[in-house]
Amino acid sequence: MPIIGLGTWTLSDDEAENSVYHALQSGMRLIDTARYYGNEVGVGRGLQKAIDEGVVTREDVFITTKIYGGNYERAGGIIDDALKDLNVDYIDLMLIHQPGQDDEGVYKAMEEAVNDGKLHSIGISNYYTKEQVDEVLSFATIIPAVIQNENHLYYQNTDLQEYVRQYGIVIESWYPFGGRGHTSEHFDNEVIRELAEKYGKSSAQIILRWQLQAGFIAIPGSSNPDHIAENYDIFDFELSEEDMQMIRGLDRHERYENW
Repeated sequence: MPIIGLGTWTLSDDEAENSVYHALQSGMRLIDTARYYGNEVGVGRGLQKAIDEGVVTREDVFITTKIYGGNYERAGGIIDDALKDLNVDYIDLMLIHQPGQDDEGVYKAMEEAVNDGKLHSIGISNYYTKEQVDEVLSFATIIPAVIQNENHLYYQNTDLQEYVRQYGIVIESWYPFGGRGHTSEHFDNEVIRELAEKYGKSSAQIILRWQLQAGFIAIPGSSNPDHIAENYDIFDFELSEEDMQMIRGLDRHERYENW
C-alpha cells in the first residue's frame, strides 16, 4: 500500500475525476473514497482516463473505499455496488466507515468478499481506542490491515499506533492538515513555519513528511492540481530526529470531529 495518496471527501464526481487523474499524473498511486462520499463513479472515471492514456495500469493503483455498518445481508450488495460504481474488478482496501450496527456481520461480509477476490484487504475507520480495536479483533478472522482515523499535529494518538503495531496494523490519517476550517492554523503553526523555512519546503510538505516518518499513511484531500503535485513532492528531504521531536511536542490530544 502506498504511504501517501489523495483523499476525495467533499469532491463531486466531476471534481473527483479530475483530482484522481491529476494525482495519478503526479505520481500518487493511492486513492481514497467512500460510498458515503457519493463520488465513486468520478473516482472510477479518473482512474480509467489515466489507464486509457497509459499513465498507469489498474495494478499500479491502490483504491480504498468504505462501507457503513448495517447488516450482513445488505453488505454483500453494497460491495458489489462499489465495484460497479468504481468500474473495477477488485477493490484494494475496504474499510468499515465507523462503528455502527452489526459491525461483526459487515466485517464478515468483507472477509467473504476477500475470499471471493472482490476485495484484496480490509480494515476499519474511526476506531480510536484499544477497546474498540479489541472488539473487532475478537471476531475478525482476517486482521484489519489499516485503521483510518483523524490524525494531525494536534491529535497524534501514538498510544493507539503503538498498540496496533503488534498486529501489523497501520494507522492512516484523514485530515492530515486538520481539515477544512483548521488548515491555516496548522500551516501557520510557528514550529511548522520555521521548519518550512529551514528545509525550503511548504508547511504542507513539512506536515506530510512528518506523517510519513512517524509511520502514518497520509491522504490529503485537494481538487487543485498544483497542490496535489506539491503534496507528493516530499521524498527529496528528511526531517531530523530533533525536528520530529519538536512536532511530536505539538500534540494536544485534540480532535476536531466526533465520528
